[in-house]
Amino acid sequence: MKVDSEVETSESNTRGQNSNSSKVTTAFVALVFVVYAARMFLLISRYAVNIFFSDQWDFNEATLFHHHSLWQIFTWQHGPHRQGVGGLFEKLVDPMFLWNSRTESFFVGGVIVAAAIATSYLKRRLFGGLSITDVVIPALFFTSAQWETLFVTANFAHGPFPLLLVVLYCLSWTCSKNSFRYPLILITDFLITYTGFGLFLGLLTPFLLVLDYWTSPRGRPARLHFAVILFASLAVIGSFFIGYRFNADLECFSFKTRSPASYLNFVGLMFANFLAVRGPHAFPRIIGILILAAVIAALGIAFKALWRPTIGEQSEDHILWIVIVTLIAYTLLFCANTAYGRICGGLWMALAPRYAIYLEPAFLGVYFLLLRHQGQAQKWLIGGFLLAIIAASLHVDRVDMAHFRDLKQQWKTCYLKTEDVQQCNQLVGSSVYVHSPEQTHLQEKLQFLKQTRQNLYADLGGN
Repeated sequence: MKVDSEVETSESNTRGQNSNSSKVTTAFVALVFVVYAARMFLLISRYAVNIFFSDQWDFNEATLFHHHSLWQIFTWQHGPHRQGVGGLFEKLVDPMFLWNSRTESFFVGGVIVAAAIATSYLKRRLFGGLSITDVVIPALFFTSAQWETLFVTANFAHGPFPLLLVVLYCLSWTCSKNSFRYPLILITDFLITYTGFGLFLGLLTPFLLVLDYWTSPRGRPARLHFAVILFASLAVIGSFFIGYRFNADLECFSFKTRSPASYLNFVGLMFANFLAVRGPHAFPRIIGILILAAVIAALGIAFKALWRPTIGEQSEDHILWIVIVTLIAYTLLFCANTAYGRICGGLWMALAPRYAIYLEPAFLGVYFLLLRHQGQAQKWLIGGFLLAIIAASLHVDRVDMAHFRDLKQQWKTCYLKTEDVQQCNQLVGSSVYVHSPEQTHLQEKLQFLKQTRQNLYADLGGN
């Protein structure tokens, strides 16, 4: 009896120590989360300017400059993608603050915070708790590499909401009951397909469903049930292309393919740029291609694990592999499409900060893969991965950030004084819209904002 009592006491102490350790870990990860988020909002506060810029003058036609129904806003096409949830959210919140671009940037940051919180929950769902290395989540999601998404040409549909919806899509896969899992998958699939470049996850969904069906260790839906689910996912993609207009968005675009090496270099530079190895030179290309090779290898490992599961592997591992494949494949498909569509503009286009947010899912997938494998080698790999992500996240490109802030502020100041688009373009040496003012009816839109005292005119108050 004395021995039993000692054992119970020892087990109780162990549980208490584990509980305390878990609380400390959660508190530490939460602290890092808050610090990173605070830095992101500080950058927004420092560099955001209240004036529409570049494509904002175009896609805001769906929500501000013309009257459209909610369905028209949801399906509004800008460039290669539709506005989806991003357009609806913009229509909901922007009128409340008179379409203030600075405030909108803070809301963009808020959507990214929501995505990071959802990712932390996803990690708990897949692995059962938080660990110290989960500081990589805020380091990834709040990286300054995505600064263009935050405060240059903020668009809820181009980056923020696709990121959030990708995470919610993965969370849908973790639902234990098929009766809930597949409806949730199809709902998020519909929303993300219509929201920005979430389109590529919509293209992946039928393949993921087939992959899940053929590799699931148990709980496979009936064939008829699965056929209905698969048909619904195909119908989502089919509906997206109803009334769709092909728009390459670059005048130099051609369907003529280039050498595989050029596309490889382009995508490699996208990955190298995310990790703050910048420039279209040889060294960043080599580093980027090595990173790309590691990401593709991670996808291959996850895919192989689905087809050849380890003996005794639990169904939870099956969902983990599905999630990893989803995250990595989505990013790679986006990168491949971007390389194909943008290569004509030169390799420097791979360095655009607006692409950074679409690389985050792939790095998250690699992180989950590293967590899945145990052993000394994996610990070193996780450590190296964590150091690389944190080091990259601490890099802040203040020169380029200040350039766009000053450009926008000077143009705004000039226009409020003169209301002369051409004069302000000459004075500043650039414009708030890359195309001719006549093409986007810039002057008419500026007059509309003046009459309704919105956006840049909202700052004037009652004067």
